[in-house]
Parts: sequence; structure tokens; C-alpha cells
Amino acid sequence: MNKKSLIPLLFSLIFCVGFIRQNTDCINEILKLEEKIYAKKYTEKDKPAFLSYSLKTIDWENKTVNVDVKMYRAYNNMHFFSTQTDIYQNEKEMVMVLKLQKLIVLENSNEEIMAKGLNEDFLNVKRNFLNQCELVSCAALDSDKEVKRVELKVNDDMNGALFIDKMIYKYKPASKEILFNSTFYKKGYKVKQIDIKYNKLDLEHAYKFNSPKKYVMDAKENLLSKYAGYELIDNRK
Repeated sequence: MNKKSLIPLLFSLIFCVGFIRQNTDCINEILKLEEKIYAKKYTEKDKPAFLSYSLKTIDWENKTVNVDVKMYRAYNNMHFFSTQTDIYQNEKEMVMVLKLQKLIVLENSNEEIMAKGLNEDFLNVKRNFLNQCELVSCAALDSDKEVKRVELKVNDDMNGALFIDKMIYKYKPASKEILFNSTFYKKGYKVKQIDIKYNKLDLEHAYKFNSPKKYVMDAKENLLSKYAGYELIDNRK
């Protein structure tokens, strides 16, 4: 092989190495930001974290369902609030308030899951999943250079039963904020698209936690008057 024939090969190799690195860097940026939101391991000294986001689901007839979510998380405590469901949880018990069904469910908590982070396993699965996706684009927006847009295409041979076609992220690398995440699904799945808009993340909130039961029951374990007409299911052992 002469020197001239080596030049295209070298350029090709340089391009491939650069693309692979860009793919890895972009995905790692996303994963680090999601880990900051979902998989932090809290200690007793940590202040509560607060996250609010808006969830929009679009079906194949372009009908939308919008849900606003607020979540507070700290050592051995998690509170989740949405239009349909409220959840109060500590290391011992969990209370779910299902508003549409007028139902309150009491469960034992899993101490191991609470200790290592509620979504750490999910994040590990997502890390493996994203690392196998094809990077379509990763660049700053023309309209706002502080915001980076990443588009990922899901390979058909790894999609399985997920039905995911592609995902789009928008985030600010400098301030380490995820702004938006959109997931597009293939025909055959029940929804066409799910959008998540991240409204606020505060890692040092002044929120105070109480025993989960105290939010729904009095000292005699009767439901509070605000939950009149609700059915109580106690699954605690």
C-alpha cells in the first residue's frame, strides 16, 4: 500500500475516533445530569432536594395529557405529588393516595432501595441503553448557544419491547441543567410521544418531612376528614 492510499484511510480513522468520542461525551453529559437528579445517595446531613417537572403524553390521535409533578427527596424520605397521585415514603412505610380512585394504600418500605437511591437501578439500565444508541446530532442551538441539543436513534436490534424510536435532550452543560427530554415511540405502542420539561431543581431545600401516616391519618389511625369517602387498603405486615 503506497502513502497516497493511506491518506483516506487515516482521515477515515480520525473521523471515526472523533465521532465515537463525541458520542460518548454527549451521552456521559446526559447521564451525569440525570444522576444528579435521580440517583444521588443522601446522608442524614443532606438537606432535602426538590424537583418539579411537567409531563406531557401525546397519543396517536394527537390527544395530550398534561401532569405537573413535584418531588422532595432526602435521607430515607421521599414525597411525590401530582394531579393523580401523592406518595409519602420513609425507610419504614409508604402511603399512596390515588385521587382519581379515591383510594389510600399503605405498604412497607424497602429499606435497601431507600438507602441506595430510589432510581439507581433504573439509571444503570438507562446508562447501558443510551450507550448502545446511535448519536444523530449533538450541538448547541442556533437560537441559544448555552443550550445543547442531543438526538439519539435507537437501534432496531436492541429495541425489544420498548418500542422507542428516538430521544431528544436539551440541556445546559455550563450550569449542569437538563431542560427538556422527549421520547418518541414506534407504531404499536400506546402513546406516540412523552415530553418532560424540567422546571426547577433545588438540592438544598427547606422542606420538612413527617411520618407518612400523619399526612393521611390521625393518632387513632382514622383517615383525616379531607379523605372522607376514600377506601383504605393496609398491606403492611
